[in-house]
Parts: sequence; structure tokens; C-alpha cells
Amino acid sequence: MTDLYCLSQLIKNHPQYIQAKDEIHALYRGLGRIGQLGAAELLDQLQLHFYQLYRDIRLRHESYRENWEQSLRLKLQGIQFVCYGEPLYPSGCYFMEDPPLFLSYWGAPAWLGERTIAVVGSREPSAESLQWMESQFSLFCETQRPCVVSGGARGVDQKAHGLALRKLCPTIVVLPSGLGQMYPQSLQEWIEPILTNGGCFISEYIYDQRMHKNLFHHRNRLIAALGRGTLLIEAKRRSGTLITATQSVQLGKPVWVVPGHPLDPHFAGSLDVLSEGAQLVRDAEDINMFFSSELISESL
Repeated sequence: MTDLYCLSQLIKNHPQYIQAKDEIHALYRGLGRIGQLGAAELLDQLQLHFYQLYRDIRLRHESYRENWEQSLRLKLQGIQFVCYGEPLYPSGCYFMEDPPLFLSYWGAPAWLGERTIAVVGSREPSAESLQWMESQFSLFCETQRPCVVSGGARGVDQKAHGLALRKLCPTIVVLPSGLGQMYPQSLQEWIEPILTNGGCFISEYIYDQRMHKNLFHHRNRLIAALGRGTLLIEAKRRSGTLITATQSVQLGKPVWVVPGHPLDPHFAGSLDVLSEGAQLVRDAEDINMFFSSELISESL
């Protein structure tokens, strides 16, 4: 609901949100559980529990009007919004240490099917890794029909998105920027096929937010939250890919790793993750087994 999104923008930018984030999230979640999560109802709760925040928001009429006008324009362009506690909010995000208060997305809420797999890896993968994806990950997509979640970067990310599209599986691109400043720019070419195939582009940043270095690591935790598990194709030590794997573990989700030779530095990070207890993946059959087991365990 646009009004709730506009209000949430003001809340997120207020100093008291940082100080009382968990309590404010609890208000959203509580109202959502009883089907009363709207701007008016949330304001009533803020007046009761966070009067300073409530008063400051009520005084910011101009900011609210500007947010509302922009969000209305974006809505007409097909951009949609979902706030913490709403029915479309990704369930995996509730387990994050720092969940987004709101998300914007362009396309379909493809995460709702819960058959999601996060795929991460090098921006400059080896020929062998790309060959493995072409043969084994492609077969997995054909067999399981998952929703593939990745970050849209060159290399493993774009290969994963491309294979999903080729096998007619939905795919989610998690951006390190706002939807109006897609990074990398080459993603413009992916908009039509991804939207047509039931996927989406998603961001937790405002529409005009430009990419900057710190947002990559921040974005990676959302990739981990959206996947039922994370498939790690190829990673050096101290890479952003390993941040996603770590976030998956912290969320209690499995990490599946394609191994490499111990003398190959491109796989040093992958082998570190394996030594810490991740599950080794050899081929499509292994991914099918692990993915199916995860789906079954969740349904029990």
C-alpha cells in the first residue's frame, strides 16, 4: 500500500528508528498478523508507543507529500512496494538480524513460491565453473524448476540468471542500488526477459539510490535471506561471495559448495567454507537431493 510505504520512508529516516528498530518492527508485525497494517493504524500505534517519532512525522507534511507523489509515479511505471509485516513480505527476511523495513520490486513477487535457491560466485569465473553451470546447474533448473536468486553481476550471477531464463524458471535480481539506478547498466537488457518469465528486480534502497561499494556487502545478506539455501560456485578468500555464505549460515540455511583444486586460489574461499561444514556438491544430482531435502524438512 503506497501510503504505508511513504510513512515507512519517514520512519526509516528518523533517528528513533535506529534506536528502537526491533520494537518498531514488532508493531508492523503485530498489525500485520491481525490484518490491520495500514498507515492510519501504524500512526495510532506510534502515538501510543513512540510519541516523539509520531510527532515529528506529523510535522513533516511536505516530505510525506513528496514521497507520496514520487511513489505514485513509480507505481504507474510498474514499481511495487512491500513493507515489513505485509503478506507479500519475504518470509526469510524475518530471520535477518537487520531486516529491511520495506522493499521495492519490479515484476512479480517470485519469492512467494518458496522454491528459491541463491547462487553466488566469482565475477571472473574459470571456464570450468561456467562449464559446470552449463551442464549441471542447467539440469538442476530443468528438473526442479526453482526460482534462482542472485545479484545480477557479471560472471556467475549473470550465468545463473541466464540459465534460469533459458529453462523458463523465474529469477530474482537483488540490486546493490535503487531500481532507478540499476547496476550494472547491462541489466537493462535483462529487464524484458526477466519480467516476462515471472521474475523480478528487487531493492531495499530508495528508487534513485546509486550503487556504491558498501552496498554490495549490505545487499548480499538479502540474497541469502531470499534463498532456501545458497549454492556457492567459485570464491576466493575475502570475497563478497563469502559474505553471502556466512549470512546463509547465520540464518540457519544450508550452503552447497562446488569444490576446486586446493592449489587454485580462485577456489580457496570455497574450500574454506567446505572445511567449516558446508555441503559439497558434485553435480545436478547432489543439488537435487539437497534442495529436495530442504523443501521436505520445511514442510514437516
